[in-house]
Amino acid sequence: MPAARQAQQSRLSPIAVAVVCVLCWALAGCSVGLGQLPLPAPGTGGDGFVVTAIFRNALNLPAKAKVRVKGADVGFVLDMEVRDYLAVVRMQLRDGTLLPQGTRAELRSATPLGDVFVALEPPVEPDPGGAVLQDGDTIPVESTSAGATVEEVLSTAAMLVNGGAIRNLTKLVNGLGESVGDGGDELGALIRESSTLVASLSERTAEIETVLGSANLLAATVVERQQSIDSALAAAGPALGVVADNTQAVLGMVDQLTRITRQLERFPSIHGTGAGGMVQDINEIAAWLNAAATAPGASIDDVNRILGPIIKLTSGTSGHVDVSISQFALGAFDDPNYHADPGSRLPDAGDWERFAGSLAVTMFRLQQRLEGPR
Repeated sequence: MPAARQAQQSRLSPIAVAVVCVLCWALAGCSVGLGQLPLPAPGTGGDGFVVTAIFRNALNLPAKAKVRVKGADVGFVLDMEVRDYLAVVRMQLRDGTLLPQGTRAELRSATPLGDVFVALEPPVEPDPGGAVLQDGDTIPVESTSAGATVEEVLSTAAMLVNGGAIRNLTKLVNGLGESVGDGGDELGALIRESSTLVASLSERTAEIETVLGSANLLAATVVERQQSIDSALAAAGPALGVVADNTQAVLGMVDQLTRITRQLERFPSIHGTGAGGMVQDINEIAAWLNAAATAPGASIDDVNRILGPIIKLTSGTSGHVDVSISQFALGAFDDPNYHADPGSRLPDAGDWERFAGSLAVTMFRLQQRLEGPR
């Protein structure tokens, strides 16, 4: 019996070898790869429910793409179609997925060149008693957005590389290197100056704290007296209103002063020339008086002697006609009760000549101002 079985096995061995060879040849001829092997479709763990989202474009969104909420897979894309130049995407969501009305749908990708998926974003502050998405509901196009496509990413990268941004960055770095210098001396000087500044501020920390404390006290005082400040402002309100109401009158007065000043400038000067005016002459007289008052040997005793009668005569709106004279001196003539003015003297012939000459020159200059030079 064992001999017969052994003989039968020896007869079947060539057949088994032939079958194995034929199978190997068939598999090699078909060239089946991983790309041809069928993959299982994503599921939702049940029937689920269908929600539609409308996008302006759904480029690069693959079939059976995942649908995620906060990074968790809750469904997949059933199908897509074009309707009125819009992409209509139907999604099957897992049972028990609660999404409030107002949820947004966005096309995203985990990496710049990764697969695109649909991300559902619930509202930030949903209504606790509001409705949720049900089977057959639609997310409108106003609540959807499409992510950047691969073409846009590549074009943006090309623009970054070829648009001059990197070249400008290189120029900036080179310019910083040239400014710093080969040895970094200027950068070191900047760092040292910054360290000195920080050290100075550190040394004066107490002073800075004192200043800040004083400012804090001032602010506290202002806060405590806020009512008084408000009352002062309220009291000043009517005055400011009066000033505002009389703004036109004030401007008119300023205009009148300007006109008066211009007219005063036209008066002939002391020198009889048109180079200056009365205001300039008054300034010059004031300067001379100031120089006389500050002179080391200046004496105003003579002026003080005549101040009494002048003040008496001009203390009212008009001159006094009833004057009692207790002390009176006429020039260089002495009085029994009052000595004569030491600075006065009797006029002589030279004084009359100078007076006549001055009067003639003054009249001549006035004539020139009226009739013009001849």
